[in-house]
Amino acid sequence: MGTEVDEEYLDACPLCKGRRLDDYLESNGRSIVQCKNCGLLFVNPRPGQAAIRKLFLNEYIESEERVSEHFTDWRHDSLKREAALVQELLPAGGRLLDLGTASGAFLGFFCGQDHWHVEGIEPSAYAARSASERYGVPVHPGFLQDRQYPDNSFDVVTSLDAFMFHPQPQEDLAEIARILRPGGLLAVEIPGLRFRLLKNSGLLCRLIYGAPARLNAGVHLFYYSRETLGRLMAQHGMREELGVPERSPLHGSTVFRLLSKSYYAVASAAYRITSGASWVPVPKEFLIYRKETS
Repeated sequence: MGTEVDEEYLDACPLCKGRRLDDYLESNGRSIVQCKNCGLLFVNPRPGQAAIRKLFLNEYIESEERVSEHFTDWRHDSLKREAALVQELLPAGGRLLDLGTASGAFLGFFCGQDHWHVEGIEPSAYAARSASERYGVPVHPGFLQDRQYPDNSFDVVTSLDAFMFHPQPQEDLAEIARILRPGGLLAVEIPGLRFRLLKNSGLLCRLIYGAPARLNAGVHLFYYSRETLGRLMAQHGMREELGVPERSPLHGSTVFRLLSKSYYAVASAAYRITSGASWVPVPKEFLIYRKETS
């Protein structure tokens, strides 16, 4: 008897419900398809809900080294900039919920400020416990749908380098819109799509990694652009307020770090000059949306 495979096939685009899904490329043994109606890229078929839950609860973050390096040290400057932008847009402070908290380093930039009340939700039980102990803030293990917050509970919801993991973006955004007060902010950091496809697929990927594609398909489920994410947000009453470029996690040798910083300086300048044109290959984008008041 064969082993039952926990997989899910989508017969329509989660963004626009279009049914023309063309093969785009293959990565990590999985197919990435593109909706020909709206352009959204996503893994199809993908791991089932039980498999996704098991991966993030028990396997994705499992050591202090991964917490400290990948989600704290390498991300420190980016998270500091992003926290400062949120604080600038809401100088009076408020209640903030961070989805996919990882190490908790982002929440750490709000600690000690009486006008901010922050908490997080982190699928990894290990990382949730570590973050809560390190920063002294509530970080709940599990997923957003587990919590059942009252309506209009938060002034800000954030999802930093995590939204591409959400298997049910429509359902999660509906829940975020419900718990976010009118006029509240949703801040999302995503990998820059153009940069990611240039670096992690095709000829450059073969030269760097010796593989045709390295897009972490099956762990990452969606590959959003600013345009496709904006269309998704609009369906839930969110309009873009701000979009800025952001840098990749900074690690490696001194030379590699210098090259990374230099590339980011050039790409971010082009992004700002062109008001975030889709052809500019920035490593990441930090996008802030405001929930409509009516």
